[in-house]
Amino acid sequence: MGNYYVVFDILDSGYKAWFFPAFGLVFIVVGIALFSSRNKVFLFDGNMNRSRKALPFLWFGFSILWTFSAFYSTYGEYAYLIDSVKKGYVERVEGKVENFKPMPLGGHKMERFCVQSTCFRYSEGIVTNGFNNSNANGGPIKEGLLVRITHVGDVIVKLEILK
Repeated sequence: MGNYYVVFDILDSGYKAWFFPAFGLVFIVVGIALFSSRNKVFLFDGNMNRSRKALPFLWFGFSILWTFSAFYSTYGEYAYLIDSVKKGYVERVEGKVENFKPMPLGGHKMERFCVQSTCFRYSEGIVTNGFNNSNANGGPIKEGLLVRITHVGDVIVKLEILK
């Protein structure tokens, strides 16, 4: 029905939310440093109270929990989306971008648009494996653009634009 080119395809983009759980590794390293130096004079004085003794354990435990939770949720979303695409559990909509509301240059709002009666919203500030490249940051979506979108729920897993 036209000559489209692919702008985004989750099958090609890979696990793009990896940075979110990876950030937790910094906290794990700090936790290891706190734990390994808990008896050093430069970090704690000799009269440590119970809460200061517990800090390295709490920090390290929370860091591990946060990192694994972040990985589980982001990779879980990725695996679900990939599985849905491969099994054909997707919906497609094709047409003109309407009611486009770009994210402002300062950010902090969702970019929104509709194609036919299906509406989408996304932001770079939301951790997702789906399409979320806003117009303010070089994204391709604009009012009147002819697109073909494959989506799982409200997550865009493939974006194609008419040449």
